[in-house]
Amino acid sequence: MAVNPEVLTALSAGISAEVASYVFYLEASKRPEAAEYKKTLEDLAAEEKRHFHILERQHSSLVRSEQWISTADVLKAEGLPDISEEMAASHKELVERVRAADSLKTILDIAYQLEVDARDMFAAQIDKTKSDEGRKMFTELTKFEEGHMRMIDRMRQKL
Repeated sequence: MAVNPEVLTALSAGISAEVASYVFYLEASKRPEAAEYKKTLEDLAAEEKRHFHILERQHSSLVRSEQWISTADVLKAEGLPDISEEMAASHKELVERVRAADSLKTILDIAYQLEVDARDMFAAQIDKTKSDEGRKMFTELTKFEEGHMRMIDRMRQKL
């Protein structure tokens, strides 16, 4: 059974989006105006790194064996892959947007849009994926992103 190339493309896009969000949250956590939310932003970065890990392992498994890994098995895997300087460098434009932001509201607005984009990307794959395990993974990732949206929205409402 050949893997649908669209699924591999979606996983690659998801990997890139998660790395971008990871880099964004780390950079945002360094901003003085975000001091009150530093821990939350660092936690969001760690979650994005976990999502990267899920997507990267699924992509690798599909390329190697044309089989999905159960989400439970992916989450049990030890350690997280490193996000290298080279990967982070590819998201310089996003880092520059964070550095140029004139307020915490602007930073949180960018964060919210990143989460909306990721949620929409994952949600669009649910019905396109034939595998039950693939649909489950994209559903879980959609829910994670919606949780991030709620968290960021609560921070924005406090401003």
